[in-house]
Amino acid sequence: MDVHLHVLLHGLWGTTKHLESASRVFSARHCRTDSKQQAPSDPELAIATESNQVRIQLLSIEANQGSKTYDGIDWSAERAVEEIRESIREMSSKGDRVVKFSITGYSLGGLCARYVVAILYAQHFFDSVQPVNFVTFATPHIGIPRIEGSLFSRISRYVGSRMLGSTGKQLYWLDRWAGTTRPLLEIMADKDLVFWKALDAFDNIDIYANAIHDRMVPYLTGAFELSDPFKGQEDNLDIKFIPGYQPMMESWTPKDQSEGKTKRSLPERWEALKPLPLMGPFIQWDFPYNLIIIALMPIILAILVVLVPIIFVLNTRSSEQRVSILEKASASAQERLAQMFATLDYVGQDTGTTLEQKSQGVSEGSLSEVQRKMIANLNKLSVRKHLTWIHPVRNSHAIIICREEKQYAGHGLGEGVLRHWADHFVS
Repeated sequence: MDVHLHVLLHGLWGTTKHLESASRVFSARHCRTDSKQQAPSDPELAIATESNQVRIQLLSIEANQGSKTYDGIDWSAERAVEEIRESIREMSSKGDRVVKFSITGYSLGGLCARYVVAILYAQHFFDSVQPVNFVTFATPHIGIPRIEGSLFSRISRYVGSRMLGSTGKQLYWLDRWAGTTRPLLEIMADKDLVFWKALDAFDNIDIYANAIHDRMVPYLTGAFELSDPFKGQEDNLDIKFIPGYQPMMESWTPKDQSEGKTKRSLPERWEALKPLPLMGPFIQWDFPYNLIIIALMPIILAILVVLVPIIFVLNTRSSEQRVSILEKASASAQERLAQMFATLDYVGQDTGTTLEQKSQGVSEGSLSEVQRKMIANLNKLSVRKHLTWIHPVRNSHAIIICREEKQYAGHGLGEGVLRHWADHFVS
């Protein structure tokens, strides 16, 4: 039987469990063959399902779970490609034939997905398989930029660039790809190289990004835009949601300031004074367990202050050892891929800005010239961007895919995003 293979990739520190909600929503829409298959929210989309003669097969990549995501975007992608190839071999042994290919990546998984399709493209995989959908959710497409006035941004940059192994260096522009003077993310956005060309081969490129409250992947990098129109505007915009898909944004307009602020009732004002939900289980446990946790909180925090850095360091060292062994076992992955892409001479060319200038010359709240060029190149692709408005929450990063809705009820706020993705997936 002909198969449309759809690959799912989790994010940093992630596991396949983080994609369970995404798999559930997608499977309900596409992967059931009986009469109970879920209809799309948009009736016009039902036509594609009824006429579809190709079975869709989900593959959630298992090879990069946990601290293996520290090993770098490149190594993670190589492992994913091998798992994809193994899955195709297994299907072939059963008489199935992969004729279409799609891939969806969440957070770091989106960058890994871009590298995966470049490998497949260079291996001529798409000569016989149609690349259909390329999708990312909350992915740092231009790395992690510094956010003006954000203490969290400063701390995460300091910690991430030092304690996340090769991946941290790549996300914060401190690496040199394949012995060149250019960071991997810059190379991946070069429209003259295979990474960009592989993306351009897809029929559909859909980018889902949080407009606000994403502490891990801010709007500028999640949507690869030059400016952020939503910064500080949480209470100044009227948001219109796509019918049936809240919190997906359809449009937004500034509130009429001439009318002044709408007076709220006393209960509404009291509700506004309450702190935002912690999106965690401890404080939300029933009495008396919540009080026990609160009483033990000073001890728990003291342990975490010591334990968390140790875990980061151990995971980083483990990743470095793992990558060293992999590279000694065969030629460097970067060198092998660079040779396969046959672009090393071009890749190594200087773009007029040294690596030191690139990594240190980005002032607070601004983008470097190279980052602006990356954004321009990515926007030359035929991309559809979809924005979410998840408010009020402390961090919308996990909510966009309902990452752990079984543990945290608030993560269920993102189900409309997943339904939009599943309903608009071209089979």
